[in-house]
Amino acid sequence: MLKQMLFVFGLTLAATVGLAGPVPYALDLKASKVAFFYAMGGRETRGVFPVQSAATMVDLQDVRRSSLDVTIATKFVQAGDPLVTMAMRGQELLATGQHPTARFVSTRVVPNGNGARITGDLTLKGVTRPVTLDAVFQRRADAPADNSELILQVAGSVSRKAFGVIGYPKLVEDEIALRFQVHLVRE
Repeated sequence: MLKQMLFVFGLTLAATVGLAGPVPYALDLKASKVAFFYAMGGRETRGVFPVQSAATMVDLQDVRRSSLDVTIATKFVQAGDPLVTMAMRGQELLATGQHPTARFVSTRVVPNGNGARITGDLTLKGVTRPVTLDAVFQRRADAPADNSELILQVAGSVSRKAFGVIGYPKLVEDEIALRFQVHLVRE
């Protein structure tokens, strides 16, 4: 049980590792995902996008020098119910035939408590808008103490209307909560 537990660590712990400057981290595609939450008919519903790729630079001594570039495969969205999943892929929502991916590219990273506030550009359904997300770096309890394996937990929300995802307005609320879980291994 202890091995499965996660613990949050402060960004200042990296100073003990001796890493200077941004360090590239590779993405563990199988363990990484983007979950989204929306209210449908007054009930919170969950869906998942697989992460297709990520280019991540992490500087735990000065998080402002970190960057995140994540592409998700919208064409493989899973919304729980097969009918809802099919509707999500359709023209009125994600139009995955024309827009099979979405991408977030950070433009600014600033410290925020034991994590960071990441501002960047989200491109979804061909529309690019600025989005601000909150992030926390974590490490599994059984991971090496040298921060070579990290988990980046990212949370925020977006307006679906702002990205042209306008279908079913009487059934689905506008605000969509996002939660990224990106597993990283230092290259």
